[in-house]
Amino acid sequence: MADVNQLTVIIAGPQGSGKDTQVDLLKSYLTEHDPSRPAVHFDAGSALRKFTEEDGYTQDIVKMSLVRGELQPMFVLAHVMSTFFITSMRGNEHLLVSGFPRSEDQLLLFNSAMKFYKRESPVLLYFTLPEKISLERLLKRGRADDTAESIRARLGWTREQTLPVIEEFQKNPAYTYIEIDATPTIEIIHRDILNKLNLA
Repeated sequence: MADVNQLTVIIAGPQGSGKDTQVDLLKSYLTEHDPSRPAVHFDAGSALRKFTEEDGYTQDIVKMSLVRGELQPMFVLAHVMSTFFITSMRGNEHLLVSGFPRSEDQLLLFNSAMKFYKRESPVLLYFTLPEKISLERLLKRGRADDTAESIRARLGWTREQTLPVIEEFQKNPAYTYIEIDATPTIEIIHRDILNKLNLA
């Protein structure tokens, strides 16, 4: 493939929509087709779970909060995001972000990082998926914090807090908003993403 422009891609959507799988596939594609430019991925959920593996009072509170399916406080998310960006950003990388931002205060933090790092033309890929399918997929995953109650709680605050953020992305001319249907097969969704990012 021809030269790949530096990408900043935010992947958003309900839990169970396959965001992690598609990020991995996109990261692999970029690594293969643009080997001179690293591809880094910030996943808020993974960063928070990694944070709870450390010893500490704060970590213990966050761990129990995650089990209950609660949205984490701004200062904790700011810490894990800032730590990742400070240690990972080199200036020439493709940046993939998932699970963040999910609220309007997180969006302010994220916008400040994009401005600081001078990331041009960021793209938001929003995965659409019916709630019934989200619940079925997450229960099959079998993760400790994926109880029916916690899943419904997360899907609930996704609707309440994340959708207004998505609307802000749509209204912001600095971002390109693209919807992705998350119901087909993994391969079809991956191909759709490559096409819409003008990579295929």
